[in-house]
Amino acid sequence: MIRMNGILLIVIGLLTTGTGVMLFIKSSKTQMVMPDQKTDIIKADSVIVGSESDEVAVVDKTEANVKAGLEFEKYVVLKFNEKHFTLKNWAGDKYVEGRYAESTTQPDLQLELRLKGKIYPLAVECKWRSKSSSKFVRFADDDQLVRYKAFEKKNKIPSFIVLGVGGTPASPEVVYVIPVKVFNKPNQHLENLDQYKRLSDKDFFYNAKTQILN
Repeated sequence: MIRMNGILLIVIGLLTTGTGVMLFIKSSKTQMVMPDQKTDIIKADSVIVGSESDEVAVVDKTEANVKAGLEFEKYVVLKFNEKHFTLKNWAGDKYVEGRYAESTTQPDLQLELRLKGKIYPLAVECKWRSKSSSKFVRFADDDQLVRYKAFEKKNKIPSFIVLGVGGTPASPEVVYVIPVKVFNKPNQHLENLDQYKRLSDKDFFYNAKTQILN
């Protein structure tokens, strides 16, 4: 009986020891894994928040530029008296993954002047720039100017850049009407643009004979 009790005590001791070892291992694994997992989650959250903030800032800026551009286009359209001008095409700037309509590369507006039974086409690209302390203004990107020149040559349609500077897109302080053929570089000193300045509150007049828009 004493022997059996001894054996029983040894077995219970081993089981108890084994259980203790198992519990210790399980507890140790839990303590080792959880801190690392928590750190990973915090880092991931930080990256996500930063990325979303950057994307929101870019989207906001893009939307603001698009809105300003559209407002200035509306201003320009309303300066063409509908009694004499027909708006034939108003290009959009929609695209996805580098794919866009052919009209996207063309000037914003294509119009026709109806005069004494004859039709005279012209094209207008609209650009608005906030007022700057610099004496230079960029009225287009280099590749845009090249495209507008190519459009004019290919289609034999006199083309112009209507540039608004200062004020608001719907009410610019100064307006210039620049024939696309007169400059090879789109970044010009304001003095070079003086001869193309016009009154911002007047309707456009197109001389079909001289092909001058003012």
